[in-house]
Amino acid sequence: MRLTEKAVEVMRDVAKFIRRLALTVTALFAVFGILFASGYIFEDPGGWAAALIFAAMVVPLVGLTVAAVRKPEPTLQVVTAGVALVIVYGVIGLFVDLIEGPDLPLVALVLSVPIAVIGQRQAKRAGELLLVLAAVPFALLLIQRVVREDGAPLDAALGGSSGVIVIPLAVFGALFLLAWAIERSAPACQPNGAIGRGHPAG
Repeated sequence: MRLTEKAVEVMRDVAKFIRRLALTVTALFAVFGILFASGYIFEDPGGWAAALIFAAMVVPLVGLTVAAVRKPEPTLQVVTAGVALVIVYGVIGLFVDLIEGPDLPLVALVLSVPIAVIGQRQAKRAGELLLVLAAVPFALLLIQRVVREDGAPLDAALGGSSGVIVIPLAVFGALFLLAWAIERSAPACQPNGAIGRGHPAG
């Protein structure tokens, strides 16, 4: 079925709305999550240690978000490397006790906002990165249960701090992929007014 220019415009508007919605809910969720975690951090350990931990979350989040707005391409490489480091850190944590607490979910929150900003231009890449961040804790849990034959049951992890953070991130990632799919399915208007198949960048 041949789409009219009006229908194509509506599809692109819908994709744009979904991208902006995904950015908004990701940013709000990340800020709320970090503030919620900070409340516990300032209770224990409290003092300068808590202030340093809080700064270690907020400074990268703000810095990477600003960079994503001004220079999205280099920032995309940085956050992609950050996601890779999260995976490496998680694998090391299977064999060495590094930090007690939900460190991986909090790092995922920090990375999620600049990823969502980049998703305004590259929705597919943002969706993929958010889904990877969401999958890492559960993949590591499964590996832990197979390799070390211990670890919390999967249903308990889903209801714990990891699940509370990464499940919404998976939903936000799916929103970006939905926006990309809608935009990709919308034909592109040619200079002569004809409508051809469009494939926007991921």
